[in-house]
Amino acid sequence: MFHRFFKIGAVLSCITLLIACSSIPQSEIEYKKSRSLPALEIPPDLITPANDEAAQIPTLSRPTPDISPIKVTPETGIRVERDGGLRWLVIKGDMPQLQQRIRSFWQSRGFEVQEQDARLNIMDTSWEENRGVTKKSGINAFFRKAFDVFYSASTRDQFRVRLEPGTDAGTIEIYLTHRGMEQIINKESPLWQPRPTDPTLEAEMLKRLALYLGANEDNAKAIKDDLTRAAPARASITQDTQGLSLLVVAEDYASTWRRTSIALDHLGAKIEDQNRTLDAKRGSYQFRIKDPSRASEPPKGWLSKLFSGDKDKTQYFELRLLDQDKETHITVFDQAGTRDNSPAAQRLLTLLQEQLK
Repeated sequence: MFHRFFKIGAVLSCITLLIACSSIPQSEIEYKKSRSLPALEIPPDLITPANDEAAQIPTLSRPTPDISPIKVTPETGIRVERDGGLRWLVIKGDMPQLQQRIRSFWQSRGFEVQEQDARLNIMDTSWEENRGVTKKSGINAFFRKAFDVFYSASTRDQFRVRLEPGTDAGTIEIYLTHRGMEQIINKESPLWQPRPTDPTLEAEMLKRLALYLGANEDNAKAIKDDLTRAAPARASITQDTQGLSLLVVAEDYASTWRRTSIALDHLGAKIEDQNRTLDAKRGSYQFRIKDPSRASEPPKGWLSKLFSGDKDKTQYFELRLLDQDKETHITVFDQAGTRDNSPAAQRLLTLLQEQLK
């Protein structure tokens, strides 16, 4: 009899527990510092930058808290600009001070700045897990709360912030891009592979950054409005008079420069140098990236189709942008400064065309 009542009590306890779990509030985004994880095997088609330290994906980190946070000032002329699905912020301010404020923002959100190039004004965060996505059910929320020290989500996110001088004097343009990884089981071994960029997550994080920098709520909300609105097709690949591949973008130089930088960020390019000359309407990017000609059958996630082969091998490219009245031409050069029409260069133009179309 005792065992019978014990079994009934156990069942009732489980039912009560499940009901209680279902009432746990949900959260969309929550990056929280947790224990460091051992390095996991990376699939061969993973895009890795030239810097080996930056390629240590996606171990969790624990940044030093910002013990002297910068005081956030009131509204400083922050506005939201948009071009199709692309959003960015325009703010008045000093570049070094803005960099420090953005660094403080990432620390407040559970990230550390993994790499920062003060010369190019590019800032990459650490890879962190979004623990909020696991709160889709009461069961997940319960186990996460009860066994937090052992719990780890199967996704990782990294963000890059790029600062560019604005077209208006004294202004700075802020661009934010997202890259994601997901964990899969391959022959009983855990592997990490790229997952698609999340425009909604990009917009939400840009909104939070805008609020942190002093934007009012109405301006910040505009960042997430109509994310699905797409721009008309405006990029195509053709050949010049010498028979070399050429990417033609049917928009002005300033817009093409902006969208090309975002495209390179999404592709995981390791920028080594860039030169933007607004007066001469020409500019260039020098960077390293996985050999784009080594394409394979795409596994899960569209980013995985980009590169394959030796994961440690990267290739140098230079993109040159030239204003041609109402359109901009993009060409590829090698490290010697010679026009590059190799399969890798042609594949790179194809990937850019997919991003810029």
